[in-house]
Amino acid sequence: MAKAKKNKLDFKHWFIPHKHNDYRPQAFRHRLLTLYSFILLSVQVIFGIAYVSGPSLAAGDTTTVQQAVIELTNTERQKNGLGDLSENAFLDQAAEAKLNDMFQENYWEHISPEGKQAWDFINATDYQYSYAGENLARGFVDAKTAMNAWMNSPSHKKNILNSEYQDIGVAVGYGKINDKSTVLIVQMFGVQAKAVAGTEANNTTPSNQTIGQAKTSPSISTSNLTIFQRMPYLVFWAILFALIIFDGISVRRLGLHRSKKSMFEFRVALLINIFVLLLLSINYVSIA
Repeated sequence: MAKAKKNKLDFKHWFIPHKHNDYRPQAFRHRLLTLYSFILLSVQVIFGIAYVSGPSLAAGDTTTVQQAVIELTNTERQKNGLGDLSENAFLDQAAEAKLNDMFQENYWEHISPEGKQAWDFINATDYQYSYAGENLARGFVDAKTAMNAWMNSPSHKKNILNSEYQDIGVAVGYGKINDKSTVLIVQMFGVQAKAVAGTEANNTTPSNQTIGQAKTSPSISTSNLTIFQRMPYLVFWAILFALIIFDGISVRRLGLHRSKKSMFEFRVALLINIFVLLLLSINYVSIA
């Protein structure tokens, strides 16, 4: 009976606020909350980042992002005194085929493992062109951030501001590459060929093959927190954050905030907790 009573008291001392533990349960003090945050951080690194690389995208949002990419492209062209590009159904079809091919064949390049390039997807449609180009984006939360990345890259910007182009096709989709969920955006440009003086236009090798180099960088967005696979981490983070704040209030109420050790432990717990949220918000994006 005495042992059972002692275990009951220990449980109360560790987990229930009462006057004998200064209303600060041992299990929820800064030192242990820091440990919990470290554990959450480790689990997120091992299972979270390794599993999820990009934001999810609802099926209904693909058209919205696609149209935004076209509108933003024309906005950039207008800023530079160039005419708007017209959305072309054949280029849309080619962009969609390229996007599906990357997901199905599991690659992130301008050239597929089978050697297929943008021009092969365009040639598979009825679009007869004399100039063509392609921009790719991976993992971006919205069209604006993708456009900013393209415009900050000389080779991608060259495609967007190419005065030869008259048409554009865009495809947006959500899937997995190398077992990592991501959003892909495919942007294709072209100008339709015209027969001049009975000469047949060249539709096998485009006159312009501007292709940008891939680059990967971290992007921080709260949209990444809504990914289904990351939600359990976010729930645990919110609980830890609330407990840290609660214990911080208790420290101040008890006058322990005058202790350098107590304040150091509180700040460490808070900083690590914030770092966990930062990691949860991170997404790696790239353009090609």
